[in-house]
Amino acid sequence: MAAINPPIGRAGIAVPLRETLARARGLHLDYKWQVLLCSVVGTFMIMLDSTIVNVALPKIATIFGVSVSSAQLMLTGYMLALAVIIPATGYLSDTFGMKRLYLITMLLFTGGSALCALAWDNNSLIAFRVVQGLGGGMMSPLGMTMLFKTVPPSERNTVMGFYGLPLILAPVLGPTVGGYIVEYLDWRAIFTLNVPIGLFGIFLGARLLRESERIKGLRFDWRGFVLSAVGFASLLLGFSDAASYGWMDTGVLVRFAVGTIATLAWIWVEVTDPQPLLDLRLFKDPVFSIAMVVNFVLTAGLFGAQLLLPVFLQSYRGLGAAESGVLTMWQALAMLPAMPIVGRLVDRFGARPMLLIGMPLVALTTWQFTALSLDTPDNTLRIWLALRGVTLGMVMMPAMTTAMNAVPMHLMSRASSLTNVARQVFGSFGTAIFVTLLQSRTADHYNVLAQTVTPDSVPVQQMLAQVQQWVATQGGTVAQAQAMGMLALVRNLQLTASVMAFDDVFRITALMTLLALVPSFFLRATRPAAGPGALPRIPMGE
Repeated sequence: MAAINPPIGRAGIAVPLRETLARARGLHLDYKWQVLLCSVVGTFMIMLDSTIVNVALPKIATIFGVSVSSAQLMLTGYMLALAVIIPATGYLSDTFGMKRLYLITMLLFTGGSALCALAWDNNSLIAFRVVQGLGGGMMSPLGMTMLFKTVPPSERNTVMGFYGLPLILAPVLGPTVGGYIVEYLDWRAIFTLNVPIGLFGIFLGARLLRESERIKGLRFDWRGFVLSAVGFASLLLGFSDAASYGWMDTGVLVRFAVGTIATLAWIWVEVTDPQPLLDLRLFKDPVFSIAMVVNFVLTAGLFGAQLLLPVFLQSYRGLGAAESGVLTMWQALAMLPAMPIVGRLVDRFGARPMLLIGMPLVALTTWQFTALSLDTPDNTLRIWLALRGVTLGMVMMPAMTTAMNAVPMHLMSRASSLTNVARQVFGSFGTAIFVTLLQSRTADHYNVLAQTVTPDSVPVQQMLAQVQQWVATQGGTVAQAQAMGMLALVRNLQLTASVMAFDDVFRITALMTLLALVPSFFLRATRPAAGPGALPRIPMGE
């Protein structure tokens, strides 16, 4: 390709940089890659922030002098903002245009981040996190909509393979970066980190994106908006609290009841409304419905497994958040090269063969973790994680892209919002289920082990003798030695029961992954329509 020389005007002065950039843009970088670049920058920043803040929660509670439960409201406020704004993203992008909404989204999130860094107490931080959430919630569905409206069907899986990289890498980097910032820098740097990235994203969006055609005369579905906000927010809070307080807690049951009633009413409204906020009639398409079932199993299993290993490493191996993040990063690093390659293969052969091959491999690599113990070497964990990362890269994006490929172009923005709402609910459900399973299996194993422990047991006698001898060397009394011995015995039983419970839950995760094979068999094995003219091009804005 010929080099681009700066154009010179009649007076020998270079034409403004804007025209040069525009020409370079058209010659060097296809528009779909420009859209991908903008989407990746925004999505990566928001996904990173979602996980990085969790690490700083205890530090923020200490600095502001509030309880951890009060500080956790900043996470709850962010989650509620997501639940409110994600369903409305499709309507907003159709009404205001995708470029304009992208810039508004980035501005809200960047401004909210700057305000969070300036927060003077816990209440102000909660309010500013809501602003962040209103911007952050729109980025993922908006990015997917821009890509699917720009990229020809024959190339979608390849491009989405690249788009999926920040979705996988950011949650792993978050605890690592957050742990380092909390330990060595000021907690406010967690939020100020977003400001330069956000400004860069705004610059890219303003320079590279073209404005989409706006649809006039749309009516906003207020009933669907209110019911979806109440229903999804209640369900997300219920799943979140169920993991901490149990499924039979009164507050959890109330949240589930409100969420279920509001969601059922929302479904009725969306099915009967001529201009629904989220078009549930998409589920009439069997390909979309089956792909969403596969997504449910994969998302719930992925979120649950991603939660389990860091908890094990930090709570039972004694690693810090940063150390745990560095170790678990091997899974994300292995996924990075796999996803773009898999995308090209899916564009060529279709999603079903890749899912049918990849799903058993994901189950197999997850089953490795059933041998997890306190003595498992770090190098062994790295190998297990890398193998699981490669197999996850084979199945995550093909399932999502298959669902979106089944959607008519005029409903793309609404479908993107719907799939992102589903991803939030699926992930929260998976996390709550796996935490509950972990607690239940730990209690069961402890009860069984406690029945086998008797005063006549040789291992028990040896351990008690060792503890009592140590207490005696420290000048303790016989009563203190006996109490310390019993405490050490109980802790040892709890530790053993917890490790056995982790192994059980990984078994369940592996078996759950195999369940996704059933709907995968029924996915239509057709290739996307090829040709650059398969999609209407987005017109150039002013």
